[in-house]
Formats: sequence, structure tokens, C-alpha cells
Amino acid sequence: MITFESAINKLAERVSDRTEESRNIRLQRRNQVVDMYGTEFTRQGGEGAPATFYISISPDLIYFERFEFKIIIEGFRIPLARDGVAPRALTTNDNASALGTELNEVQTTNLNSPPLTINTSNTVPTISPATHAHSVSGHTHPIPGHNHEIAPHGHDIVSGMTFETVTANQFSIWIWIDDIEWVTPIAGLIERRVSEFGVTQLRINMTPYFQALIPAGSRLRWIDGAGIFPSAGLANFDVLAAACYMDKEVREGILKPGYKRIDIVGNGVFSATLVNYLKYSHVNR
Repeated sequence: MITFESAINKLAERVSDRTEESRNIRLQRRNQVVDMYGTEFTRQGGEGAPATFYISISPDLIYFERFEFKIIIEGFRIPLARDGVAPRALTTNDNASALGTELNEVQTTNLNSPPLTINTSNTVPTISPATHAHSVSGHTHPIPGHNHEIAPHGHDIVSGMTFETVTANQFSIWIWIDDIEWVTPIAGLIERRVSEFGVTQLRINMTPYFQALIPAGSRLRWIDGAGIFPSAGLANFDVLAAACYMDKEVREGILKPGYKRIDIVGNGVFSATLVNYLKYSHVNR
């Protein structure tokens, strides 16, 4: 039998439960997953100037689920400037006459001005625009008026684009991390560098690790020119797998959240596209 007092108690319990549930919902912080699948970034590089990419990792990172990428190497197009000369001062032979527009111009310069006289009999030479002669020790050498005419002529202006082919055939992949004082640099593998922002960092060569993870075979050859690498199916350069073979300090530096810099270094001209596959969990904000 429900009495008035029991009904009041039941209502009080319900209110208490709802109040606790509401408070828990406000205090609870659930994790969120960032999943970037096939995001592309394109940069150009050359000998001594790597193609540089920047990838942002949330500072409240909890753990990685995936950190991989593909590399696409190809040529690139550059715009043509006046007379078919590209902005980087390279000439082109790509059908300049077909693309160009001829501008005819006529310019006439008339020098029929009065003679000019320079008198050196005084200490300070005087110039008189009324005459056109040279007076030295009583001798005068007049110069008669004359004309200079430029015959009609044309200038070819080339517009459009020219294609720069890939000349690089040796590539390496590097990841920059914060400097670790007790890590000893190893030539060609771990280098201590000062970035363009004036910050001392470590540059880690990922090439030998990636090469060890890629099976031998023509379909999975290392980057050697134009193409998609790795070339077979869903295979990618796996940063998480490569980091497992590194020293603890270097591995933690690579997997540390923040702004990641990746360099693709080549021995010639190329355009590189980094196809990023990134998935990680972080605190919901």
C-alpha cells in the first residue's frame, strides 16, 4: 500500500538520482578520435632544398592508432614570363611562336636640338644649351643635328605553363623532433640542425627503417624517381612500425604531439605529394 510518506520518499529518491546523473554528465570527459584518411599535401623540392611538410598533432594526444603516408613523386608546371623565360630564369623552347603574341612598336628619337657649347677658357666650365659645340683653346668642333630612328619590329610575349620533369633519382625521408641533449648525433642518421626559425632540433633519417619494413621486389621498390611509393595496394610508410626499432628517446620524440615536420630530400628537381593517413585519440574539448 502506497502511503503519502512513501510517495514523498520515492519522489525524493528520483530527484536525488537525476541530480547525481546530471552532475556526472557535466564532469565526464570523453575521448575523441581524429581520423585523417588520404589527406594530400604537395610541395616542390630540388637539390639542397627539400620538400617540407608540416602535420599538426593535438597537444592533448592520448595515443596513436595510425601514422602512415604515401609519397607521390612527379614533375610540376611553372608559369612562363615575358619572352618565354620562366620566373626561375630558365628558358624554354616550347612552341614560343605559337603561344606568343607579336607587339609591333615604332619609336623615333629626334636629336635635332640646338648645339651644345662647352667653354674651357674659364676656371669653371660653362655649359650653354643654346649651342652644340665644343670650344677648347679657341677651336670649335660643331656637331650637326642628326636623327636616330628605330625601324618597326616585334617582341614575342609567351604565356602559359611549362613542365619541369623529375631529375632526382635518390631520395630520403626525414622527421624533425625536439632536441635531446644526451642523444649523440650519427652522421646520415641523426643530425642536430638549426631550423629556419632559429630552433635547434634533431633531424631523424627514416629511410633505413622504412626500407627495412618494405619487402624486396619491383612492386615495392624504394623511391627512385617519378611514381607512387610504396606502389603496391594499401602499403604505406608506417611511422609507428619504424619507431619500434628506435631508441626510446628518439621514439618518444617522434610520437610526441605538436607540429611535425617531414622532409623529403632529393638530388634533383621534383614535386612531392604526401598522402597522409593519421588516426589518434585525444581528450574531447
